Amino acid sequence: MIDQEAPLYIKIATQLAADIQTGRLKAGEKIDSERVLAADLGVSRMTARQAIQHLTTRGLVETRVGQGTFVTHPVIEQKLSTLSGFTEEMARQGHKTSSLVVLAETRAADSFAIEALHLPSSAKVHRLVRVRLVDGEPVAIETTDVSASLAPGLIDLADFRSESLYGILKDHFGIIPTTGEQTMMAATADASTARSLSLSEGSPVLKLTRLTFDSRGHPFEFVRSFYRGDSFVMKVDLNLGALYGQ
Repeated sequence: MIDQEAPLYIKIATQLAADIQTGRLKAGEKIDSERVLAADLGVSRMTARQAIQHLTTRGLVETRVGQGTFVTHPVIEQKLSTLSGFTEEMARQGHKTSSLVVLAETRAADSFAIEALHLPSSAKVHRLVRVRLVDGEPVAIETTDVSASLAPGLIDLADFRSESLYGILKDHFGIIPTTGEQTMMAATADASTARSLSLSEGSPVLKLTRLTFDSRGHPFEFVRSFYRGDSFVMKVDLNLGALYGQ
């Protein structure tokens, strides 16, 4: 809702921000120049310039020298001190999320899942491969393995295009994610990842691996993800240690 007492440039910026958040203006799309905006809206170029600057400060658009102003890709802030599901974390940040389900099946666990989840060699997992969308834009491709013995029939319980895996695990199986181990490293997108994330092959991505434990300290989920390099910000809260200066 636009504050009617707000300055004119704020009102313009707020409307443009709403167009971005609803997908009418998409990531990577060029927006009108300040001259065109001023003419279309009947305002001064200074007002139009202030509106664009306000959007730039908010990180919603970026100006490229000699090219114009473009809508930026959604930025995901990952707090390294907090364990939460993708859906829950994006909702906290005010984003709309959905997923494209590439694969949803129960299958034999591969060697990585067997080792991570401490499974017998013959064990099965529920595997979900999803392209994660934030405000309609692909930002990550995520492969999730959940021990099948802990959640029988999981794959058939929900529409994982929109429903939270953690919510289903909690409501149907009493599995509550409590702690996790996460590693991150820089990588480049192979052909398959690049297609999924609308990138050029070889573009920078961030590779995340997470092992999640339940309230009893048992591992139940193993996740391997690739995030767009331009859509991810890591945040960690630091406290001054007791041995300051040593």
